[in-house]
Amino acid sequence: MSMYAYVAGTTNDDINDKGSVACQIDFLKQTNVDYDAYYVDTFTGVSRARFQLQKLLMIVKPGDMIDVMDVSNMMSNIRELSCLLYYLEDLQITIYSDEVELDVGSIRDQYTIAMMCRAEKLTMMQRDFNRKKTCQLKRQIASIRSKENKRETTQQDYQIYNMLMNSDYKTVQKATGLSRSTLYRLKKRIQKQ
Repeated sequence: MSMYAYVAGTTNDDINDKGSVACQIDFLKQTNVDYDAYYVDTFTGVSRARFQLQKLLMIVKPGDMIDVMDVSNMMSNIRELSCLLYYLEDLQITIYSDEVELDVGSIRDQYTIAMMCRAEKLTMMQRDFNRKKTCQLKRQIASIRSKENKRETTQQDYQIYNMLMNSDYKTVQKATGLSRSTLYRLKKRIQKQ
């Protein structure tokens, strides 16, 4: 049985910052455990690759233990962490964390529940976004329609209207070059005023 330490975090040297490598290594040294090896992944910028974790997973054997300050440091999202925990359970690896020894089965269940809650939250957020977007589009359409209805009636429109009142649509169409539907809308708009 071997004992490994895994650390993943930023290159920040602040010991009080729990996300920094320095803080996590300090925490692991305070436990006074003699680790067979330390595996450290440092994050710079947006890169969150965990190459050292991959090396560690190639080395561990059934019955080995991995000590981490926070289990969530092992992966960048809950889905990946849940998959990793299933993998570690198959290997019969025990994980020690900040407060207690965690049986892989129990934390896998916790993270699976957390992953489902997160998925439900994302679904609710998407529905809310879609509802807000729909309301916004309806307001835009209503605004465009109200602008069309508020179109200023010009002197030429009144002349065309008078022509419509004194003759039929075909005659006015030939004289103005406007379609029958346009003439009808113009007539209705002026009658509403």
